[in-house]
Amino acid sequence: MAIAAIDHINIRTADVPSACRFFADVLHMQIRETPGIPDLRQAAWMCDSEGRAVIHLATGEIRYPWEKSGAIANPGSGRIHHVAFRCTEYEAMRQRLVGLGMRFQEFAIQAVNLRQLFVEEPNGITLELNFFGT
Repeated sequence: MAIAAIDHINIRTADVPSACRFFADVLHMQIRETPGIPDLRQAAWMCDSEGRAVIHLATGEIRYPWEKSGAIANPGSGRIHHVAFRCTEYEAMRQRLVGLGMRFQEFAIQAVNLRQLFVEEPNGITLELNFFGT
């Protein structure tokens, strides 16, 4: 069995609406209600261009059955070092980040024909945006 792609990443946040705006504005993701939780202030699913819910956002009020508390970690990625996405249209994304006044870093790994943009989302989690063949 091989991993084909990231299914989703779950991010606990004190401010779901702000995180939603980031993912919608910067990465053009679609905001969808979490099944069973219609309040977008408590939880939301961020969907890619094919409608897959790849990021799940939730406040500490939303807990899994085995959890004693839904504590939100301090800002930053905690045990998540970074989250990587395979992307297209490098220049368009770069210009979007510039236009939004976002701080980001750029890298190129010529050996594998890869250009990268690194940006931090509102909870301090680093996102690695990978553009192969550009």
